[in-house]
Amino acid sequence: MVKSNEITSGCQLLVIFAYFHFFGERLIKESIQLFVFTFAHINMPFDDALGVIAWQVLNRCTVLFLWLAGLLMGATTGSIVVQTGIVLATGALRIKGDKLDPVSNIRQIFSLKSLIELLKSCIKVCALCLTFFFIFSCYATNFQFLVYCGPDCALPVFDTLTRSLWAGMLLFYLVLCGADYAFQKYNALRQQKMSKEEVKQENKDNDGDPEIKKRRRDLHRELQSGSLARNVRQSTVVVRNPTHLAVCMGYDAQAMPLPRVVEKGRGGRARQMVALAERYGIPVVENIPLARALFREVSRGECIPESLFEPVAALLRVVLDIRYDDEPQGENVPRNGNSL
Repeated sequence: MVKSNEITSGCQLLVIFAYFHFFGERLIKESIQLFVFTFAHINMPFDDALGVIAWQVLNRCTVLFLWLAGLLMGATTGSIVVQTGIVLATGALRIKGDKLDPVSNIRQIFSLKSLIELLKSCIKVCALCLTFFFIFSCYATNFQFLVYCGPDCALPVFDTLTRSLWAGMLLFYLVLCGADYAFQKYNALRQQKMSKEEVKQENKDNDGDPEIKKRRRDLHRELQSGSLARNVRQSTVVVRNPTHLAVCMGYDAQAMPLPRVVEKGRGGRARQMVALAERYGIPVVENIPLARALFREVSRGECIPESLFEPVAALLRVVLDIRYDDEPQGENVPRNGNSL
């Protein structure tokens, strides 16, 4: 919630300026009539004159100043509602013990927020003094001739000077309100940012305990490893590139007329496939173009396409020759029933 007190002060000044602009002449007339009425009753007894004059003051000024009070209340309430909306803060009406704590009050007085407000007030006073000094300096040449001028020419000069001062003050507050609102918005957004600990706690509340999540990942990995190990064990050769991709191919001349992709993976899964193949004694061949082509063109469980017959046949021939070397001499049937 962003709220600038300077905007409220600026709206109040604008209302006061508008009030005296529209009701200034009436206030002057009412004041003159009160002076005339007072001088007319100057010879009356004091108690009687006081009652009559007080009644005239209340009768003439109450309505005018009630209008001013109502306009100020409306401007104050409207400026706050526009900034924050309608907020029912019933908790602010409760009596809190910490508000009566002198230590807490002293800390609040000497807090960073109070220091910033003090600095803002000093800058505001200095800027207003410079503004008034500039306006007075513009009218300084006219003041020296006022002693030779009557009220008819002096009053318009003071009226123009007063309006210039009001205009300068309103212009200054317009700039101040924009700057203060931007600062309050920045400060509110900065205070709403969560710390690292709060972010961790929120993630923990939303996603659950990290230990439970880790256990779930381990169980999921174990399940995947079981099916992965079974597929790697059923393969004839593993083609890799060299650590990013791995493709397990199976070939059995009796069970499948064409080689097919049993399993494939990238990254950590590819490294796990290579490790399982080495554990089970499955040949691992590094062939970058063939590994990329198999990974890109052939899905898991599908036979190789015609475009890959030649490189796959050459690879299987080498692998089967290697496996023949492992067989006892005189045995012509390759292991697992594979054949050229």
